[in-house]
Amino acid sequence: MKPKEIDLGFRIDENKVKRLDLPAEEVLFSELIHNADFCYLEKEGTDDWNLSPNNLIKDFDRETTHAKRVEAADLTYPIYIYKHLGSWIILDGVHRFTKAIMNGEKTILVKKVPQKFIDSIKKKKRSSRANI
Repeated sequence: MKPKEIDLGFRIDENKVKRLDLPAEEVLFSELIHNADFCYLEKEGTDDWNLSPNNLIKDFDRETTHAKRVEAADLTYPIYIYKHLGSWIILDGVHRFTKAIMNGEKTILVKKVPQKFIDSIKKKKRSSRANI
């Protein structure tokens, strides 16, 4: 189960998020560092929300799939964040965020997703009915 701090009650469509026309801005990393302890990811071989950016960094050699994504992450692209329960959470860009932590960045490029766009980025539920 997703931690309540980051659980919006639905899944988002990352492709829809990336298509939002939003301005990018630099924010102080200190405004987002609480995200380093939230389990956004799944450990190798599991199907659960059980890996935070901090734990990924600690187990970098064992989490090879995520490690490769962190190493390939391009920090010139912003992460997408959303204000949830009074704090900024990451909607897209956890691997870029993790790389920024590892690099000791003081700021990070973000796009802030306003509430008015939330319905438009929800992932559509697949129908369980077979095509007839």
